[in-house]
Amino acid sequence: VKMERQAVNFIHSVDVDTMESGNNSNGGNGHNSYSVQSCEVGVTRTASSDIEARIYGNGKSTVIIKEMSQDERGKLAAFQISSDINAMDEVEKQVEKLSMKKAHIEPLKLFFLGCVAGWWVGLAVILTVTLSGGIPVEVRNAWPMLPKMLVGFFFPTAIWFIMIFGGELFTGNSMYMIVGFIAKRVTIWELLYNWSFVLVSNFTGCVATVYFFGYLTDLFVAEPAHSYITHVAEYKINLKPEVAFLRAIPANALVCTCVLFGMSAKDMTGKLVGMWFPIFVFATSGFEHAIANMAYVPLGLMYGAEASYKKWLYQNLLLVILGNIVGGGLIVGLSDYYLFDWTNAVHRVNAAMLSKIGNQEFTEENLRKVFASFDQDGNGTIERSEFDQAIADMGVKAPPELINTLWMNSDTDGNGCLDFDEFSDLLKKMRDFEKYGRDDVIFQRPASAQG
Repeated sequence: VKMERQAVNFIHSVDVDTMESGNNSNGGNGHNSYSVQSCEVGVTRTASSDIEARIYGNGKSTVIIKEMSQDERGKLAAFQISSDINAMDEVEKQVEKLSMKKAHIEPLKLFFLGCVAGWWVGLAVILTVTLSGGIPVEVRNAWPMLPKMLVGFFFPTAIWFIMIFGGELFTGNSMYMIVGFIAKRVTIWELLYNWSFVLVSNFTGCVATVYFFGYLTDLFVAEPAHSYITHVAEYKINLKPEVAFLRAIPANALVCTCVLFGMSAKDMTGKLVGMWFPIFVFATSGFEHAIANMAYVPLGLMYGAEASYKKWLYQNLLLVILGNIVGGGLIVGLSDYYLFDWTNAVHRVNAAMLSKIGNQEFTEENLRKVFASFDQDGNGTIERSEFDQAIADMGVKAPPELINTLWMNSDTDGNGCLDFDEFSDLLKKMRDFEKYGRDDVIFQRPASAQG
């Protein structure tokens, strides 16, 4: 029974006594649809139109509305809450797929996309320097959190542009590629290929943007902006190496959390708001982000900051890159994988089922032998109970939701059992998944089950 929201507070149940066999609205198979128009407590009503009830059987249909307890109301309300976001296990699976896609972008295109991301970061840096650097020096010194808050408030625009318009950002890719590598979707060489090209192209995009549009345009030659950007560059370069490394860890952990939040949201407003908060936290707190530093520090050096590129490279940038990898790739990436990934369970189920055929070829004769081992009652089909029992007998530990998904994707005609062709197709997909690691459509939760 599917109940309308306004009925939740006082509907307990819809009890069907009998049904009229002649009124079949679903093709004459005994599957009828009725609904309840009014919801008065304790009143029997004939099914009509607001609350849909799908009924199986024969005879006349009536419904009885009963009062429900407070506890039952809470359970029903909780049951009816729908999700406005994508589930995190679906997001994790998407991260794996994107890692494969990123690993196979051709070099020239990958370099271009990295430059695009650097362009967006460079523009965001110019914006934040304009705003924070516009605060009078005496106010900045008295209220040092003001420029930090402005940076935190407006720097998320860079991530918005990259996630929505496009671009390859190294700090986000640290999570994507680590997850893909752990899930055996990409190799170590594909990971290094992506990171190296994106890192160099991010640097190119950032430096080119701040040089042409932040330095040659003389935006920050006057005070108080000039002293602000040179101070920022000098401060970052002179950080102790261990301090720069530690500050970089939470910075990219928050950036990658921002990416996951954006992927979780289903609409544009949700994506923008979800991505804003983590970036605000990292930027306002003063943590170190390697790609942002590729814009802030060169811009300060161009305007005369007392430091050198060599010192920045060895004492700040390399350590911040390593810290960003730890924060985004290891902390967030591995947490996301181990919390929500099905791959390990999928491999266990695949290994157990494929062990039934062993090293034999996938001939019809061999497949029928395996089919017969599942078809315990010998009626030519595998019922769900037989499928579950066979999995249990093999000693496989897998989430029930994974087994449900396997079944729903295998039972293509929806008749509640697997025939030989459907079962054979399932085994072949398992074989291909283990052999190639690419075709995992069979292990995705179907759209009809996402609610």
